[in-house]
Amino acid sequence: MDVIKDAMIKRAMAKAKADQARERYIKEYVQRDAEQRQRALERLALEREFIHDVQQTLTGINDAIMAHFGLKE
Repeated sequence: MDVIKDAMIKRAMAKAKADQARERYIKEYVQRDAEQRQRALERLALEREFIHDVQQTLTGINDAIMAHFGLKE
């Protein structure tokens, strides 16, 4: 009986260790995914800011050209 009991204990310990490893992997995966999403949002914010700056520059260039030809006051 001790052999069976020892085998059951070893199997239970191995399963617990595997479950812990799986939980750790899932936790790390979720954390990496959240970090990637945050970086993507930051990149998107920078891209929006860049696009806004470019639009302002183009508006300024357009206004200068129109003023040069007397089409705008």
